[in-house]
Amino acid sequence: METIKIFSKGWNFSQDGPGNRLLYHFQGCNFVCPWCSNPEGISLSGSLLVKAEKLIDSVCPHGAIRELRLDRTKCEVCTGMECIRMNRNEGIRLSAQEYTIDDLLCEIEGAKNLFHSGGGVTFTGGEPTLQFRPLKHLLKELRKRVHIVMETNGTHLRLPELFEWIDLLIIDLKQADTAIHKQVLGLGNEQVIRNLEQASATGVKLWIRIPLIPGFNNDRSAIEGLLRIIKRVNRNGISVELLRYHEYGKIKWEQIGKVYTMPEKKIPAEQLRQYRQLFSDNNIQMINT
Repeated sequence: METIKIFSKGWNFSQDGPGNRLLYHFQGCNFVCPWCSNPEGISLSGSLLVKAEKLIDSVCPHGAIRELRLDRTKCEVCTGMECIRMNRNEGIRLSAQEYTIDDLLCEIEGAKNLFHSGGGVTFTGGEPTLQFRPLKHLLKELRKRVHIVMETNGTHLRLPELFEWIDLLIIDLKQADTAIHKQVLGLGNEQVIRNLEQASATGVKLWIRIPLIPGFNNDRSAIEGLLRIIKRVNRNGISVELLRYHEYGKIKWEQIGKVYTMPEKKIPAEQLRQYRQLFSDNNIQMINT
């Protein structure tokens, strides 16, 4: 039976699509954004999240835990994973949890009475298209039963196959310069733009998210480059949301044993206001959540 790996699920109102929404964060991402607020969702196999103050030596029979510290080199060769399979505790957990398609269908069906104000279900990540086959199966089963939003980085070659089963497509557009895009994120933006063009031409309701990241895309020329792309692909009305950089994910980078490399910089409120005005002046509908 097909399964989907999910690292988080929960409710949100009007931030990942309209109304009250049940969100599923799919495990795995093909980008390596250094500002990622969900770094535990990057690895397709999942990441060990550690709360050092709650670690207990005895939960690992292989001696990987000693005096509130985890030796991850021992975890890399561990096959038993007793710390999360048998000796479950608050100090350590694996982000990825597997659910069958039937499990998810049953849960979503049971939550339908809570999808008020035009709400429904949102599939996000990580990057949901990395689990393409079970995702497509789930979308086909859900179509016309609930309002479906999918949030994606737009890189999958087969993304257009999913358009007919999605009510709202949210695509991140992070950088107009493909060389910078590849240098920082690991992939260029060519396929993202092709998928944007096809989505707009197909008539899919489209919402583009632009995270404003210090030193990456927050200067005027970078924003104008993104605006040019959006104007070029916009055929049936595109909404844009500008997201201000935050450090909410910093603690998670520490919990998965990695260094958070982003500098301590902020996006000035006035800069955000100016960029929103720039898009509005170019007849782009702005989303504020």
